[in-house]
Amino acid sequence: MCGTDKERIAKQTAEYVIQLRKLHSSRMESLDGQPLYSAFLFPNGYGIGHGPFSSDDELWAEMSLALSNVPEKVRLELRQRMPTAAPYTFSHCDLTNVNIIVDNDNLAGILDWESSGYFPVWWEFTAAGIGLGQEDKEWKDLLRKHLPDHTEARNFWLDFWALRKYPKLDERGLRFLNSCGFNLPNQV
Repeated sequence: MCGTDKERIAKQTAEYVIQLRKLHSSRMESLDGQPLYSAFLFPNGYGIGHGPFSSDDELWAEMSLALSNVPEKVRLELRQRMPTAAPYTFSHCDLTNVNIIVDNDNLAGILDWESSGYFPVWWEFTAAGIGLGQEDKEWKDLLRKHLPDHTEARNFWLDFWALRKYPKLDERGLRFLNSCGFNLPNQV
């Protein structure tokens, strides 16, 4: 499939997803009020349900469980950067390239809805930035160009994701730690 075809399918997928994003809930939850499942939003429990949540504070309390070893000053700084989750928007959450069905070079369907639910308004865009291999990363880069832009939220999440490995931080985690005026003991 050529780049033009991929671009068209990305746009078609985004148009479909944008229609679904008009569905809102008063809580962050799966369908029928069930918990949410996302190993990337809640890395402290793969396969474990989380929520429902009714506020940013409740969401942060659950997310921050993955940051229990991070110094409080750093957690507070990250919390201040967390964008508001409302409106809680219906999201697929797993728009990987293998979940996109194409027929005659057009979108024919989307598979794998078990992780869908009412998530923070910024989560679909953020999740579409998590590439599972080079081909999937390229697909999601195309897709994100057609989704509502939540780059600030994605950057918040990338910092969150990096800090969860404290004290074994990558470059991004160290950069955030340093921006808070905090250095690891073995740093000069």
